[in-house]
Amino acid sequence: MSKEDSFWFAIAGAVVWLAATLFYAAFAGGLIEQAFWFYTLNAALVAAAIAFFFHLTARLRRLPQRRRAAAALAFSAPGLLGSLLVLALFDTLLPDLPPESLGRYGAFVAVAYGVLALLALERPARTA
Repeated sequence: MSKEDSFWFAIAGAVVWLAATLFYAAFAGGLIEQAFWFYTLNAALVAAAIAFFFHLTARLRRLPQRRRAAAALAFSAPGLLGSLLVLALFDTLLPDLPPESLGRYGAFVAVAYGVLALLALERPARTA
């Protein structure tokens, strides 16, 4: 994977992570964390959105399937680092959320990037 590809995957990953985190910050206390089923649905939708934008970036960059593991690392690195920062400063950055939201946000991130890792490590289809 080229440096230019890495750059674009990192930028796309940072933008997607920021959007997902801002969504969580805006709606966690009043909507997302009100019911377990709704929290689970949101986590699945965010994981699907992150995977969608990863695959969209891969298609736009015309990246072959065999190089997607490295691309997923570049895509997820800014989000994982940003999430660590949010988790470390949770009370300061999200003071309106209850303390138990810290673990919920961590699970939210783990599910999203776990799904991305599974999709990126998917084996390419064999041609006949």
